[in-house]
Amino acid sequence: MSDSGSNAFPSSAKVVVIGAGIVGNCLVGHLSRLGWTDMVQIDKGPLPNPGGSTGHASNFIFPTDHNKEMAFLTIDSQNQYIDAGLNNTCGGIEVAREPQRLEEFKRRMTSAKAWGIEASLVTPAEIKEMVPFINEDILLGGYYTPSVSVVDSLATGTKMREEAMANGVLHVFANTEVLDVETEDVPGGKRVTAVVTDKGRIEAEYVVVACGVWSPRIAAMAGANIPLTPAVHQMADVGPIDILQESNKELAYPIIRDMDTFCYERQSSGSMEVGSYAHRPILMRADDIPSNAESALTPTELPLTYDDFDPQMEQAIDLMEMLGDAEIRYAINGLLSLTPDANPVLGETPRCATCGARLPCGSRKAPASRSSSPSG
Repeated sequence: MSDSGSNAFPSSAKVVVIGAGIVGNCLVGHLSRLGWTDMVQIDKGPLPNPGGSTGHASNFIFPTDHNKEMAFLTIDSQNQYIDAGLNNTCGGIEVAREPQRLEEFKRRMTSAKAWGIEASLVTPAEIKEMVPFINEDILLGGYYTPSVSVVDSLATGTKMREEAMANGVLHVFANTEVLDVETEDVPGGKRVTAVVTDKGRIEAEYVVVACGVWSPRIAAMAGANIPLTPAVHQMADVGPIDILQESNKELAYPIIRDMDTFCYERQSSGSMEVGSYAHRPILMRADDIPSNAESALTPTELPLTYDDFDPQMEQAIDLMEMLGDAEIRYAINGLLSLTPDANPVLGETPRCATCGARLPCGSRKAPASRSSSPSG
């Protein structure tokens, strides 16, 4: 089923997925493979890049995590990118400037061994062999994972969405704004009944909120709470850089995570992408995110605040001197979705029958409702 250009807007569907980023796209693809039919996917932005975090994410995967569930989820996701032919393995090195970081790397080795992830501790000289332009003099060692890769989430999501469309089970509508999510009272809480958009109203048995930084605003329309906050991650594309251009590859060198400065350096063809999480918390309410029309780039690519980024850029230059001889060609305060425990927000949103709050709420225990507004 084609995009909105040749479709009449439906009045009902079994499931409405709000969001056409990597989460919403993968969901409709997997549901299609599981035999689901009568699905509608909507997004307020254009396709294939509707303007969310998927369009500007750095897209690299480091598989080691001390949490077994998250490590296995990461590996499974990476394998799906491999199956799609959209995974570029380059390896990754987490470097240590401080002795405490080396101790943490030893703990990471324990987790890697437990979860079956190939990894090794490396010396500054070994890091220099793999990344010849790094300043090994300020490093004490590193943690190397050869399976680290960069994936194409935009292309992968598009591929999965189009698979569901080709199976005849999905209608997709871009440039479609959600105005309301209607609910009705049922024993144990509330249940969604319809999604109201600027193109019409769709009655639905299930509604999935998979719209990233906008998710709290959409969930609130249904009286639900998604514990997710839009937060800035700073990133700059620095180049051109001769040694990277001469490699004639998108990724010729391992990705570096400079753990003690909360930065990373990732080759992007002839330039280096420098990303920072070391700055002050820069948070934004979902209602304050600019529209597509108001945005110079996209709603989640905001102008870089250089006062926040400059200290981290200096640390990056200490690590890779060549960065000081290049120009910043593209730089953003990129909005990403953060949760209280840094884990995904998944599943239905149960409500208390007495006060309507998310369980547990302190009034009386109520059975989980069949509310259909899970977050991606």
